[in-house]
Amino acid sequence: MNTILESFYDLKEIVSSFNNLHEKYNWLLSDLDGSFPDKYLHYFTDYRIYNNRTNTSTYWITGEKLTELANKEDIYFIWGVFSAFDKKEIINLDVLKEESYADGNPDFWIEAPIIQHPKAIIELVFGTHL
Repeated sequence: MNTILESFYDLKEIVSSFNNLHEKYNWLLSDLDGSFPDKYLHYFTDYRIYNNRTNTSTYWITGEKLTELANKEDIYFIWGVFSAFDKKEIINLDVLKEESYADGNPDFWIEAPIIQHPKAIIELVFGTHL
């Protein structure tokens, strides 16, 4: 399943739309832009934060921790990608070759867009200027 949303969304709204189904998956969050303070990094199993234009920051989180994070405070995103993986799947962020991205991605405006990461089951892409 691949869904594209065009608006500002807070994390609580995104997570509540899944009706707890998101807890069945592990999530790779990538190409995020918005209000996401560093004080919440401890919710993630793993993350890489880059301050350059060659890589986007990536975050690996369980569905349960995503619920906890969403219920803390208002966290919102302008754009980003949430990719869901089977609970048994492990992603090594040091060797991540498929960095899903929203901003400027031309592959969304085709007749049948596909999920960017080959092992992802679900991809939610959101942005105000896709």
